[in-house]
This record gives sequence, C-alpha cells and structure tokens, in this order.
Amino acid sequence: MKMKSVLSLALILVILASPAWAGCGRWVIRDNTDFLADPLFDEAVESSTGINASDGSEEIQAVANQTENDSTATAPETIVQKEDPIIDLDGKWRISLNGGGPEVAIKIMNVILIQSSSRLQGYGSLAEEGSDVPATATGEISRDEVSLQVKVSSQQKDYSLDLVHENGRLQGSYSLYQAERLAESGNATAIRPGS
Repeated sequence: MKMKSVLSLALILVILASPAWAGCGRWVIRDNTDFLADPLFDEAVESSTGINASDGSEEIQAVANQTENDSTATAPETIVQKEDPIIDLDGKWRISLNGGGPEVAIKIMNVILIQSSSRLQGYGSLAEEGSDVPATATGEISRDEVSLQVKVSSQQKDYSLDLVHENGRLQGSYSLYQAERLAESGNATAIRPGS
C-alpha cells in the first residue's frame, strides 16, 4: 500500500511539473498581439518613415552627375505638377452625430486618428446611453474630402461618415448600419478638442 501511495504521488508530481500541463488554465500575455493589425497600413508607414525611406536626394544627385559628365546630352523637359496638399488629421477628434429627429439623441465619438499619406486608421469610443463603447476607425482622404468608417463591434454597428474639411473642422453626413441595413442617418461634425 505504501508503494502505491509513493508511486501515485510521484506520478502526480510528474504531471504537474510537465511543461505541457504547467500552463493549462492560465492566461498568457504576449507582447506581439495587435488587434489593429493592418499589413498595408504598416507597410505604408514603414516606407514613408522607415529606414528605407529617402527624400529622393540620391536619385537627384545621380541624375545631376550623369548630365554633368555627358556633354552631348540635352536637358530633358520635365513638367512638375504640384499635388494638392493632403490635410493633416493626425490626433484626437471629437465627432458629434446628430440624427435630426427629436427621438434621436446626439451621439459623441472620441477617436484618435493615425494618418499615413491619404490613409487613416484609429481607435476610440462611442458615448451612448451613459457608457463608452470601444470603436475602431479606418478611412481615406481625397483633397479636402474625408471618408471614415467607424465600427462598434460589440454592438454590431457600422458608421459611415462623409466629411469635408472646412476651417479646421470636418462637416458632413453619416449613416448608421446595423446588420447591414441602414438604421439611421444625419449630420456629423468633427472638431479637435480644445480648438
């Protein structure tokens, strides 16, 4: 009997000490978890701000050296077209959504937008019925026009905003979709807090 007890105790200790069983039932926090992972966005940021990014000065210098060394070459005519500057939307924004009807309360979104060229990505919250609900945002900028999609996954709500930049604020309209059906629409105004 004593031998069975010792053998059972040894077997239990081996099972508990085994690496396969040691983490069972425990939460493991990993540093590489990113809920907002977007490979295209990350690639765009890396190419514009990363190690490989250049301001084009090497190419300009190489063309200048080649033209200088080649006495028979004629200078090619180049037409430089200036692109309209893209507005800077990086940072915190407070978006007011007004459905227009007396039964529809004004909703407030607080989002932080991260801009890479003409692309937007961000996160924030929607203040609704006394609580803040997490939300994610993606969008695009075209001159002074902004198209923004805000998803509130926990409530299965998708907000589509079409805004125009005017005097430091964004104004336009929004549409709320629930279960892929239009549930509400109205006016949207976005300002930077403190401005």
